[in-house]
Amino acid sequence: MYQVRTDVGEVRVGTEECFRNLLAALEDEDPKVRRLAVCGLAACGGARAIDSLVDRLSDPDEDIRTRVAVALGKIGDRRAAPALVRAASGDDLPLRRVAILALGELDAGLDVLTEALGDPDPAVRVRAAIAFGETHDVVAVEPLTRALDDENPGVRHHARDALEKIRESRVF
Repeated sequence: MYQVRTDVGEVRVGTEECFRNLLAALEDEDPKVRRLAVCGLAACGGARAIDSLVDRLSDPDEDIRTRVAVALGKIGDRRAAPALVRAASGDDLPLRRVAILALGELDAGLDVLTEALGDPDPAVRVRAAIAFGETHDVVAVEPLTRALDDENPGVRHHARDALEKIRESRVF
C-alpha cells in the first residue's frame, strides 16, 4: 500500500486517517492543496466523500469546481445528482459543461440533458449528446434524433454516436 506524506507525517493511502486528511485538505486556503484533495477523494474516498465534494462545487477556484464535478461523475453515486443538476443548469459555463457530462455517468438529470441539447452554446450541446450516450436510456432517442438536425457538425456527430450506443445497449 502506498504512503503519502502530509503535514502530520506519512499516511497510508486508503486508510481512515488518509480519508480524514483529504477531507481536511478540502478546506485549505491553497487551491493546489484543495485540488489534490479532490483528486485523492475521487480516487479513494468513494461514496463517503460525496457530501464534502458537493460542497466544493461552489469553490472559488474554477478548476476545483470542474474537477469536483468530474469526481462526482466518476464516483457514480446518485446522491450527487441534485447538486450536479443545479450545476448543469447554472450560470458557471465551465462547470455546466462538466456537470452535464457527469450527469450522463450517473444516468440522471435527463430533463436537464434534453434542455442542454437546445443550449445556444454548441459545446454544451455536444456534451449533452455525449452524456445521453452514456445513459443508454431510450428516453434519449427522441431528443438525440432532433439533434441530428443541429447546425453544428460536432453536435450531429455526437448525437449519432450516442444513438448508436443506445441502439447497441441491452435496452433494445
